[in-house]
This record gives sequence, C-alpha cells and structure tokens, in this order.
Amino acid sequence: MPIAWRPVLAVSVVAGVVLTALSGRYGYHRDELYFRVVGAHPAWGYPDQPPLVPLYAAAAGGSLVLLRLPSALAFMAGVVLTALIAREMGGGPRAQTVAALAWAVTPALAVGGHLMQPTIFDVVAWTAVTFLVTRWVRVRDDRLLLGVGLVTAVALQVKFLIVFFLAALTVGVLLAGPRAMLRRPLLYAGAAVAVLAALPGLWWQARHGWPQLGMGRAIAAKGTDGGRLGFVPWQLIDTGIFTAPIWIAGLVRLWRGPWRLFVWAYAFLLVVFLITGGKHYYMMGAYPALWAAGAQVVERWRLRWVMFGVVALTTVGLLLPVYPLRTLHATPEAAIGYDARETVGWPALTAAVAKVYRPGYVILAGDYGVAGAIDRYGGAYGLPKAYSGHNGLWYLGPPADDGAPVIVLPAERDQLTRYWSDVRVAGRVDDGVRIDNEEQGQPIWICRGPRLPWARLWPELKRLS
Repeated sequence: MPIAWRPVLAVSVVAGVVLTALSGRYGYHRDELYFRVVGAHPAWGYPDQPPLVPLYAAAAGGSLVLLRLPSALAFMAGVVLTALIAREMGGGPRAQTVAALAWAVTPALAVGGHLMQPTIFDVVAWTAVTFLVTRWVRVRDDRLLLGVGLVTAVALQVKFLIVFFLAALTVGVLLAGPRAMLRRPLLYAGAAVAVLAALPGLWWQARHGWPQLGMGRAIAAKGTDGGRLGFVPWQLIDTGIFTAPIWIAGLVRLWRGPWRLFVWAYAFLLVVFLITGGKHYYMMGAYPALWAAGAQVVERWRLRWVMFGVVALTTVGLLLPVYPLRTLHATPEAAIGYDARETVGWPALTAAVAKVYRPGYVILAGDYGVAGAIDRYGGAYGLPKAYSGHNGLWYLGPPADDGAPVIVLPAERDQLTRYWSDVRVAGRVDDGVRIDNEEQGQPIWICRGPRLPWARLWPELKRLS
C-alpha cells in the first residue's frame, strides 16, 4: 500500500504552522514556569517526573516560541505516525489522511502540542510503539521490537506512563496474539536497553523515598474533572465528541482483525486508570491505533469532512490562544480552557509582589506557578528567587533562619497564623484583564514574628500536587 505523503504531510505541516504561530501568544503556563526553575537544578529526576522536559525548559531561555517548538514538532510527528499505522493496517491514501486528521483535530492533543508539557511527548512515544508493533505483526522484522525498547528508553525520561502501555500490550498479546512476539530475543534486548535507561531515574526516586508514588496518590485523591465518574465521559471530550465515532469504529474493526491485541490493551488501560484514579488524558496514547483502524470505515462517510471541520474549529476556538488578550475574559475559551487561563497574569503578579517587597524580605510561594513567575520576571524588579514547598521546589531547601519578614502567596490566613504571629494583607493580585484563574484576587501577605525556625517549618510545607 503506498504512503499518502502529500496529504499526510500537508495535514502535519498545517498543524505545526498553526501551533508555532500561536506559541508566543499570552504567556507561560504555570507548569512551564515550574519546569524552568527545577530544570535549572539538573538531577536524574524530580518528585513529579523524569528530567528531560525540565532540563530542556531551563535551557530554552526566555523565548516562548523556542520553549514550545519541540511540542509542535512532536505533534507533527504524531500526525504522520498515525497515518503510517493506518497504512500498516491496510488503509489506502484516503484512510491514511483520515487517520492523520483524527490526530490533528483532537482537543487534548492540540493543548499538548501548544504547551511545553510532558504529555505530548509521552503520547507520541506510545504512538511510535504502536506503529512498531503493528508493523511487526505484518512483516515480522524483529529489529522493530528492538526499536520498541529504544523508544521506551527515551519515553522514560519524560514520563513513566509508558510502562502501563507496555503492560497493556503484553496483556493484549497474551490474550489475542501473536504470542510469537514474546519469544523474540530482540524484544528482551530492547527491554534491557529501556531498563538501563530508567535506572538513574529509579535511583533518584529510591534515594528520595519514591515521591512519584506519593504524586500518584495525590492525583487520585484530588479527583479533578469528575474523578472516576468523569473518566469515561472525558474520553469523548478529549478526543472530540464529533470525531469519537472514528475510534469507536476502530474498536469494532480491530476486534475482527489481526490487531485485536489493541482492543484488549485499551480495555486494560481503561480499567487500570479507573481503579488507580489516573487523569482522563492518560488514555490519549491508546487512541492512534483506534483512529488508524476506524479511518478505513470513516473514509466512506460523506459527513467526515463536516466532522473534522466542527472539531477543528471547536479545538482552535476553545483551547488555543486566538483571541486578543484584552477580550479573552469574554470568550468561551476563558470559561472552558483552564490551560489558557493559567497562561495569563504572571507578569502582573510579579509586579504586585514587587510593590510590597523590601530588601531582605523572603518570598514564599504557595505553588510552583508563583515561584516560577518570580524567577522569570522578578529580576527586572530586583526580586530574589522565591522559595516554595510545592513538588520539586521543596528539595531546593528553605531560606536562612534570620527572622526576616516573609511575603507569602497564595495562602489562607489560618495557615499562616500557625507559623507567624503577625500576618497582614499588603496587596492583592490583579492580572488587569479580568481572567478568573487561580491567582486572580489572591491577597499578598506579609508575615512577621516566626513561631518556628525554618529548619522545623520546612518539612511541614512539603506538598505534592
């Protein structure tokens, strides 16, 4: 079956151009600000993730376009890989194009392709593994299985989630075949490469008490977006409600063909993430196989272009920064797009802190977004780096025990009066564009009269979320 390079690359390039053109709008996401700070302290790992994304974020400097470019490139690669999976499953040029479009318009992936976050790289790694496994089933070239190990070795430097996908594929192979895959020596050679690549990160986790497990428990306990009850409905939202028939058709087609293993893998992941309280978007890497299979059904539908058009317009209009910042508060994106709201207001927050700062004060950030904003923008105001007990920032240590006044935000008064005798509001955060995000309207506290030295207080401030 020929590869439909022209239409597939056209879809990939258009998507990449859109993402890159929009990458400099609004501002940093709170996660990106955090990655810049912890990545400036190179380590084999961090309590919430492996090292690769933070290290790159720290190296990218102050350019949002440069920071986010790898995400756009990864998104483009995912488009092409999904089309290639469709080809391996017998899809012609039209089915390959449909599969490419299914990836390109997906809401959850568009957000990942816009921001520098681990998710998009993790999903592309799952997609690459899917392509290698699918091709192996067709041609039985064992070098492809070694490739699975190499892709996994890289993916483990971004997220540990690919381990769940590999477990799901193993279950699929055991239940549906081809079981001959499990007897191939190069499969285990690839596994050895992946294990060796993971050892430094596992060593860091073990040395620090396995904080990644605590992070998993914190995610499950928080139960955002409906928690376990919302997990299945969010699959429709994440993949695009109007294009969901593609992957649903793919599940049916895969069950009837030689790639039934992907149906079992999907079911395994759904059950595991439901039980463990995983985030709904953890499933995204399982969909390329379903899109590729479903594309051969949907390619015959007359309404397929309407489906893609509706989801593409919805994705861009609700999740990407296309509106002028001054009018963003009045748009659907401000109401629906959490990630868009969290890219607004960081310079204004830093300026508000600078108004109440005096030389010698300590700045304590209640979350890593605030700490990252002070790090990125505070130099222009002569602000020192902020301290924080949130995630990886806690490991950077506390301030000196000199009794200096402390600027704290965000925080509640009841929290602060446990640790300081004099707690007063000195200012308030206002982003100036009326965006209702987590920082807007928060008081800026000045705390004096410490009740505990930092050495005793610091362990109490440790927080994973």
